[in-house]
Amino acid sequence: MPAMPKVTFLYDKLTVEVPSGAALPDVVDQCGATLPFSCRSGTCGTCRCLIVAGKDNINPMTETEAELFECFTSVGRNERLGCQIIINGDVTIAI
Repeated sequence: MPAMPKVTFLYDKLTVEVPSGAALPDVVDQCGATLPFSCRSGTCGTCRCLIVAGKDNINPMTETEAELFECFTSVGRNERLGCQIIINGDVTIAI
């Protein structure tokens, strides 16, 4: 059986194993990591985070996410909305 993906939250110095295909909001709810969520639908930007490592191990940016980022004045290329992230492999996240 393959190893479960690991999600590392740099702010909390916390690493947790999750099933592949896990939604990041569910992971945060279960482990208590610090990543604020408000709408959970990709429309407010509260959960904006930086993917420090493992960008290829999460789902591609959603259309909703891309549309919201077009409204921001500055967006780093490794920034994502946490509420839209699906974990498929090891990833490191900063806020």
